Amino acid sequence: MLRSYLASYVRHNRGSVTSLAVISFVASALLGLVIGVSQMVVDDYLARMDYLGEVPNITGSTVAFGAVTAISAASLVLMLKSAFGVSMSMRIRQLGILKSIGASDAQVRHLLLAEGCSLSLPAACLGVLVGMGLSLALVAAIIALTAESRAYEPVIGLSPSAVLTGLLVATATIAASALLPARRLGRISVLKAIFEGDDELSTGRRPGPLFRALTRRLGVEASLAAQSLRARRRTMRAANASIALAVLAFVTLMNVETLSRLSTQVTYFERYDGVWDVRVSVTDGATAGADETLLEELRAMDGVASVTLGDEYKAESGDLFYNVLVDSPAAEAEVTQALETKFAGDKSVEVLSLSAEAERDASARAGLRLFVDVFAAVLACIGVSDVFASVLGRIPERRREVSQLLAAGITRKQVRGMLASEATLIVARPLAWAAVLNAVLTVLAVEASPVTWEAFLANMPLAHIATFVLACWLLVLLAYRLGERKILRDNGALAVDLA
Repeated sequence: MLRSYLASYVRHNRGSVTSLAVISFVASALLGLVIGVSQMVVDDYLARMDYLGEVPNITGSTVAFGAVTAISAASLVLMLKSAFGVSMSMRIRQLGILKSIGASDAQVRHLLLAEGCSLSLPAACLGVLVGMGLSLALVAAIIALTAESRAYEPVIGLSPSAVLTGLLVATATIAASALLPARRLGRISVLKAIFEGDDELSTGRRPGPLFRALTRRLGVEASLAAQSLRARRRTMRAANASIALAVLAFVTLMNVETLSRLSTQVTYFERYDGVWDVRVSVTDGATAGADETLLEELRAMDGVASVTLGDEYKAESGDLFYNVLVDSPAAEAEVTQALETKFAGDKSVEVLSLSAEAERDASARAGLRLFVDVFAAVLACIGVSDVFASVLGRIPERRREVSQLLAAGITRKQVRGMLASEATLIVARPLAWAAVLNAVLTVLAVEASPVTWEAFLANMPLAHIATFVLACWLLVLLAYRLGERKILRDNGALAVDLA
C-alpha cells in the first residue's frame, strides 16, 4: 500500500518531488564541501606543525575557523530542514484529510518518513559525495596557488570518517525534517489543517519602527512588501541569518586580508626596503659572531653593493643576519641562487630574497582570497537557496495573498513592485546587520594594527564587496521573478484562489 501511495504521489506531483530532490542535493553538496574543506584544513595545519617540529595548539584563528565552520554546517542543516518543511506544509490539508478518515499520528509519521527517505535521501547522499569531490578540487587549486610559499608537502585527501559524518548528518536531517510536519499536525485540529493549512503568519507583535517608516513614507509596494515579510518573518529567519552571515564573513575576511597585506607591507617589505635585498640568517649565530670569510665572499660577489650585519627589530632572537644590497634584480637572483647552493643542506642557515618573498606573499594571498570567495559563496548559496525554497515552495499561499490584494484594488504592476521590493528588503536587512557588526570588528582590527586609517580606507576592497552584494541581490530577485511568473500566471487560477 505504501509503495503504491508513493508511486501515485510522485506521478501526480513531479514538480514538487523534483524541487525537493534538487534542494536536498544542493544543500547536501554544500554540506559536503564545508566538511571536506574543514577536514583538509585541519590536516594541513597538523602537517605544517609536524614539519616545523611544533606541538599543535588551539589559536584564535583555529577557534574562529571552527566556529564559522560549525555555523555553516548548522545553516546547511537548517536549509535542508526548511526546504523539507516548505514541501510538507503544502500537504498539511492532505494529511489532515488522512487523519479525518482514521489515520493515526504514527501512520502519518511512518508515511512521511518513508516518503522523505525514498525521495530525498538518495539525492542528499549523492550531494554529499559531490560536495566532497568539489572540496578536493578547491583545496588542490588553493595549494597550486600557494605552492611557492610552502616548504612542506601538503595533504590532500578525505578520511572515511569525514565522508561518513557528511552522510550521517544528511540522513539525520532528512529523517528529522520528514517527521516535523507530523509533529506540527498533531498540535492542530483536523479541521484547521484541512481548511486553513499551515500558513505560518505571525502578526501578534507590534510593528517595528522600520515597518512604520516604510508604511508612512514609501510607496504602497514597499509598504506591502514590508508587511508581507513581517507576517512571514519566522519562515524567513534562516534565509536572513544565512545571508547576513555570508555578507559578514565575506566583508570581515576581506578586510582582515587587506589589513594583513598592509601590515606585512609596513612591518616587513617597507621596513627592509633599502636595508637588504638578500639576507643570510644563521640560527643562534649571534654568540659566535660574524664569519669574516663569509663577509669577504659576499662583498666579492658580482652585483653586490654593500653588506651589513644585524637587525634592530630582531635583536633578541639570538640569530645572526648578513644583509646584502645589490644593484639590480638580475644580481639579486644570481646572488640568491649562489648562496642557496652554498648552504644547501645546512638547516641552521636560511637564505631569503626580498623580491621572492614578495612573490610568495602574493601567491599565498591569492589562495586565501580564493578560499574566502568560495567560502562566502557557499554561505550566500545557503541563504539564497532558502529564499528560493520559501518563494517557490509557497506559491499557493502567495497566490491567495495576491488574489486578495487584486480584489482590494491593487494592480498587477503594484504586485510586481511589491515582490521586487521584498527581494530588496530580504537582502537589505541582513546587509544592515552585517554592516553594523563589521564596522565594530573593523575599528577594533585597524586600531590594533600598525596600519593607518588613511591607508586602510584607500585600499578597502569596495568593488569586490559591492560585486558580492549585487550578486546576492540578483539571485534573490531571480527567485522572486520566477515566483512572480507562477503567481500571476493567469487570471483564472487567481480567481479560483480567491474563491
